[in-house]
Amino acid sequence: MSVKLPPAICFRVTRSCNARCGFCLAPPAGVHQPAEALMHRLDWLLSHGVKSIHFCGGEPTIHPSLPQLLAYAHARGAKTKITTNAITLPDALLPFLRATGTQVKVSLHGDREHHNTIVGIEAFDHTTGNLRRLIAAGVSTSVQTTVIAGGTWVVEWMIDFCLEHRVRRLSILPFIPRGNGFGRQSEYGLRQSQRRELHELVTTKRRALSSRLDLRWLDFTARPVHVVEPDGKVVLEGATETGDTLLYRIPASDR
Repeated sequence: MSVKLPPAICFRVTRSCNARCGFCLAPPAGVHQPAEALMHRLDWLLSHGVKSIHFCGGEPTIHPSLPQLLAYAHARGAKTKITTNAITLPDALLPFLRATGTQVKVSLHGDREHHNTIVGIEAFDHTTGNLRRLIAAGVSTSVQTTVIAGGTWVVEWMIDFCLEHRVRRLSILPFIPRGNGFGRQSEYGLRQSQRRELHELVTTKRRALSSRLDLRWLDFTARPVHVVEPDGKVVLEGATETGDTLLYRIPASDR
């Protein structure tokens, strides 16, 4: 079988999560896969040209083997990244993040009331507290923010937050109707005119803040994303599940 993969790939270590986001792209399902199975999949990816592993979920920090997986990928020469809601940040994880040079992207979606409402739990204080822990520990840390209908004000709030807390990069994600978001399009969905206005705002702010904050527009509808699911499927994900394409099934380990 001829396998063609991009140099960077999203690796879902689990579909489990400790939040209940109404816009979640990958709703909770299944159980944690054992570390051995996940390391076998890392071996397969790296042997087929992948150079950067972006650990995601679900929520990757709740998988007990995440430190081991980071160390394993790093030892194989891969760059490592994590996207996390930062509700939990185990003490044991911090030294692995530093030692492997892992880049961490924290999901934060606005002020306390707004963030807690759309993630479905009282998470703001945990997330911001752990964000400060990451920065204090010298871990390369950025923030990503999903913007829903009526939430354009969040851009200004997040910019001020990042500048105050010495966060150097902020990515703005317009809502897309995947996962939990598919059933909440009438509540969260952005009209085309709203998306254009949001994009124009981000572009304008990016120019104004170029020397102080790396402000980015991150639209997952622009092009499909390669994702490894916890069960070993390699999927090319589109804007909605109907646009997804199953590319490969990583063979089971014979160990």
